[in-house]
Amino acid sequence: MENITAQMEATTLQMEDSPKFTISDLKSNNPLWWRIHVFTYDLRHYRERPDSLDRLETIVDISYLSTPYFNESEVTQLKSTLLSTGKTLEETIEQTLHERLNRRLKKRQESNDYRVCAAHDLAPIFEKAFGLDHKQLARDVEFLKLVDENGLQGGEAWTGLATKPICGPKAQPGKKKRKNNRKKTRQPN
Repeated sequence: MENITAQMEATTLQMEDSPKFTISDLKSNNPLWWRIHVFTYDLRHYRERPDSLDRLETIVDISYLSTPYFNESEVTQLKSTLLSTGKTLEETIEQTLHERLNRRLKKRQESNDYRVCAAHDLAPIFEKAFGLDHKQLARDVEFLKLVDENGLQGGEAWTGLATKPICGPKAQPGKKKRKNNRKKTRQPN
């Protein structure tokens, strides 16, 4: 625990002199914004998708912001992004993970399982920070098609998430069917 805190504090000291970026700055860089979406999608879906698991298993940075998703300059930009809370993304990650690890220390001393869960601990941090709806992301047919076809390289052709959710295979749009097969009959007034 002390080692993790020391690593995060060292990174924080490096970031203090960095220029601050905004979410709008990130959105203006389409390939980066694409990889942010794939990254957050992978955090939630690594159990169902071997390609997501393969990408996540290569991450070496404690903040999870690293290759293969982001290069060094993009990591610096992401970590110094100013969020609506007034904190940087790096500060938010550090604070949230510290809180979660402290809770785990209390709950899991017997099992010695202090691991951070990508789907439950990390994904919500990034989804909230970037204003992403994980359910909409998982249902966006065009996004999923590009992830399947191109992985992290699909950002050039991507035009963003659909403003009105496009239903994927799990969604069932339209009128609900009646549970029984009775015909509708009009009652006289």
